Amino acid sequence: MQTMENDFYGIRAFAYAFIFFGVWIGLAVFPPLGGYIWEPWFINICTTTLFTLFVYLTASLARTDQTLIGIIGTAVFIVFFCPGEEAFFDRDLNSLTELSSQCIVPFFIAQYTRVSQKDFHRWYFLMLLMGIFCSYTHNGITIPLCCAFVWLAIRRRERFFRQACWPMVIGVIIGTGLSLWQRWDDSLTATADPEVMVSVTSIALKTLWETKVFVASLLLTGYFLSAGRGRKEILHIFRRHYVLTLCCIFSLCTLPFAPLGIENAVTGVCFFSMFWLLFLCQYLAEKYLKRKI
Repeated sequence: MQTMENDFYGIRAFAYAFIFFGVWIGLAVFPPLGGYIWEPWFINICTTTLFTLFVYLTASLARTDQTLIGIIGTAVFIVFFCPGEEAFFDRDLNSLTELSSQCIVPFFIAQYTRVSQKDFHRWYFLMLLMGIFCSYTHNGITIPLCCAFVWLAIRRRERFFRQACWPMVIGVIIGTGLSLWQRWDDSLTATADPEVMVSVTSIALKTLWETKVFVASLLLTGYFLSAGRGRKEILHIFRRHYVLTLCCIFSLCTLPFAPLGIENAVTGVCFFSMFWLLFLCQYLAEKYLKRKI
């Protein structure tokens, strides 16, 4: 039993090492278009570490980290479907900021779903700053994430402050408030004018139809809903990944307002659609493997 467990952790370590060194070699071989902002070895290590961490957090959250193929497939999935992935490897400050805020999101979700009562009082201030940084630097996800957290905080108000993640939630709310405050005049105008809301919604939907991740997630969701068994699995995935599903729903609901801009609103929908699509693909892969066995 101990040998099998060691083999499992060895396979996971090999998978993440493969991703790390593969990305590192790729960054060293292919020169960036805009050049390096810092020393090449330093920026390459930072970018590679953040991308590997993003894969690790995403695979752990989606539970695709059980096999070597699942981990590597998650990395390929992120490169192919994650919005803004073309900026991940630019080796500049924007790429590091983008990857950092992307990493914090699955970390937040994973911590929030752990409802065990823990005392992290030494790290509360750092967790608060992480929440502000994530929501303030990544305008595409800040409003849906904040809405989901506020919704769950209201539902779990009696035990909210007994959960270890409450400083991160407060940080996300503060960061979202700062982002909205900067664009308060534009947001107020768009919300007050029905014609502007209709125009924004139509432009956003047209843009979404041109994105592969939203179309793929919509088609696969329709496939699941077309069968009775599939509808049960959709409900099961909804319950298992409750926070991310809420984020996906709220990102769609905020499209008519787009208080932080159409591009950011579309990015938020695509980002959370990526996770939803990953959950659906994971179920199909597990179902296929069970049939093969």
